[in-house]
Amino acid sequence: MTTLQEVLDKQVEEAKKEETVKKTLADKFDCPEGDIFSLPTRADITNTFNEIASIPGELAAQVQGNKAAREKEIAELTKLLENPDLTDEERQAIQDEIEKKEKFIQTAIVEGLQKEVEEITETITDFVDTLAEVLSPYWQKGQLNRNWQKEAKDAFEELLSEFHTYIPTKIAELVSKLVPFEFSINVLGLQIDILKLVTSPNYRKELQDQIAGKNFVTQIVSKKKQLAELKEKQMNPDLTLDEHADLQDQIDKLQEEIDDLYKKREEFVDKFFNMIPEEFRQFDGEFGELDIEAKAKLAWKYIKTEIKDFIQNAHVKAFQKLIGIFEEIWDLLGLPDLPFGQLMDILSLDIGAIIKGKIDGLRQAFEESKLGKLKKMNQIKKEIEELEEKIADTSISAEERTKLLEELEKKHQERKELKDDLLKEVREFHEGVLSAIQEIQIFGFDILKIIGGKIESTVESIEEKIAEISLEFQDFKLNWHKKILFEWVKIVKKFFSAIGLGALFEFLFLTWCDFLKLIGMPFAIPALAGIAGVFESSQRETKTQPRPISSAPDVSDEVETYTSDGTTDTFASPSSTSGTLYVFKNGVRQNFGVGGLGEVYMSGSNVVFRSQPSENEFISIFRQ
Repeated sequence: MTTLQEVLDKQVEEAKKEETVKKTLADKFDCPEGDIFSLPTRADITNTFNEIASIPGELAAQVQGNKAAREKEIAELTKLLENPDLTDEERQAIQDEIEKKEKFIQTAIVEGLQKEVEEITETITDFVDTLAEVLSPYWQKGQLNRNWQKEAKDAFEELLSEFHTYIPTKIAELVSKLVPFEFSINVLGLQIDILKLVTSPNYRKELQDQIAGKNFVTQIVSKKKQLAELKEKQMNPDLTLDEHADLQDQIDKLQEEIDDLYKKREEFVDKFFNMIPEEFRQFDGEFGELDIEAKAKLAWKYIKTEIKDFIQNAHVKAFQKLIGIFEEIWDLLGLPDLPFGQLMDILSLDIGAIIKGKIDGLRQAFEESKLGKLKKMNQIKKEIEELEEKIADTSISAEERTKLLEELEKKHQERKELKDDLLKEVREFHEGVLSAIQEIQIFGFDILKIIGGKIESTVESIEEKIAEISLEFQDFKLNWHKKILFEWVKIVKKFFSAIGLGALFEFLFLTWCDFLKLIGMPFAIPALAGIAGVFESSQRETKTQPRPISSAPDVSDEVETYTSDGTTDTFASPSSTSGTLYVFKNGVRQNFGVGGLGEVYMSGSNVVFRSQPSENEFISIFRQ
């Protein structure tokens, strides 16, 4: 018979195998220095957040594991008490050990460890809530339930998308001073003010809330609170039967109203989701149903890609108009034309068709296999029904019934095996589809390169993953289009500087880090205390990334521009003395002359107008 000491020795050895949660956390968020040309990603900053966000759940599981281990030890000791040959002294020794362990659970685990875990959880909760508050409305808290990792993933994705929209929109705002620029677009039946979208966080939230049917959610939350209050009242033992029945009627009515609101919200969100082009929801229902939050999120993501598409196409048209307006300056500078062919090739890339072509073979093979198994399962179902009818016949002998029951059991087992095989094939098909999509490359980038690597987070449904990846590719296509377009803008910097749009380069070279600082992103991550035997925490230093090196030509000594105040006729020329000096007023070339000839003449290093420019006339002086 096992002795007390043997059990205790074994328990000590088992306890030594218990592992603590060990975390090395960043001391601050990485400030990604990528610009629209180096295409920054959200993976690093999201994974840094997820490292700390996952700790409360891990610690809670660790404490429960410790508690379960001690309870198992108590059960092992209790089993020793079943030995009838124990002496009173041995029995008392076992009971003393059981009492020690019960006391340890209560004092060290329930009152000790759990309290320390709660303190760490409170620190992390405060950190998350502060981050969410500062980054609102990009960060949206779940109203019905909270999922920190999902909230953070969506927030950083939203911030990166905003960065890619903010820059071309602000540049468009500058360009609109010279050529008309439309800032209103209708997407999914919503008329959206693009300028307001990038300058007013509240406007963005209003749009997102509208698409997600948040007015229904608000009503649902309110009615659920009322429902809980009614149910609590109903627990009162002093209620009469009539009072109890009256409360039940109110509860039933309220529950019907809540169910109706859920239905109305779903119909409302579906209205937007169903307007998304089929290529971005072509798998809807094929791998499972998208939940309502996922549909709202995808609808918003599609809207953002449409805005980006609209604004970038508008840029191309506006740049064409600028070249036409300032044609003489453009011709003098001899710069390369807009890369129309390359830009059109990018926009004509059919992401939906690429994905469909990649998985059509997988789908066909799966459908054929699934059809065969479903036919077999239906056939067996009929055979089972026939066997059950025969077994129900009271006229058959006991021997016949026994044989039929054995056959019925075999058929049930055969059908179960087919069902299990089909479920396995479904999982393998899903994994195959995801794998195939993740292998797709556009412009040399696969999906992991596009988002910056795998994001360790909560697992979404495969339906949501496929839809998101489709829109990720579409979004990246537009980012690539923007990259090529603005690479050209950098090359022709001298033209934009000469026509008074040099300020756009301040936005052009803005990094995502600059953008995050502009909105007040807090980068510090709190240090966490350790818990003996449960949690070890340390911090690693986050290194500062170097800023991208601008490849745009430096034309600061070759171009000078002025907006006349109407009080002077003299303007300084560029410091460079290389090349011919040209002067333009409101896009019209001004000729040099002497002895009263020409519109302008030189006085030292200054250009002097014979006729003083009026207020707000634009003067451009450059060398070429």
